[in-house]
Amino acid sequence: IRDTSVTGVQTCALPILLRLLILLTLAGTAQAEQVKGFGDLSVHYIALNSTSVPANVAADYDLDRGENVALINIAGRRESGEPGDTTPVPLAVKGTVRNLLGQTITLTFQEVREPGAIYYLATTRFTDREALRFELTVEDLERGERHPLSFQKTLWAQ
Repeated sequence: IRDTSVTGVQTCALPILLRLLILLTLAGTAQAEQVKGFGDLSVHYIALNSTSVPANVAADYDLDRGENVALINIAGRRESGEPGDTTPVPLAVKGTVRNLLGQTITLTFQEVREPGAIYYLATTRFTDREALRFELTVEDLERGERHPLSFQKTLWAQ
């Protein structure tokens, strides 16, 4: 989306974090589809090393960032009208992350709303090459429906 209204200079109207997370999600989908469907609700998810997010963007959103810090991003989209058209869905996201030793940490998600997007971000620390198991509950706040979302990710320090 380009805007040339005031200065005549093209600028991107999509917020920087949204653009970055879209690119990271697309890069991640080359390895595996990171979306789970619940009827017409699609829940997109990704866990990645927080150093993938530029320092200034992490600071703008008050996110922990470091070589042993993972960023978890969850977003809900609902089909609306035309095929391929979706709208953001407000969610309540709760859950835990567990390592292979059985150590469990409760994740705290913060909601980020930007034009055309709502996403939920959390961070957690990890050890290099650690396999983490995420067990989440995603509640569709428009319909009051709760859905389980589980996935595993191995993360490397960077």
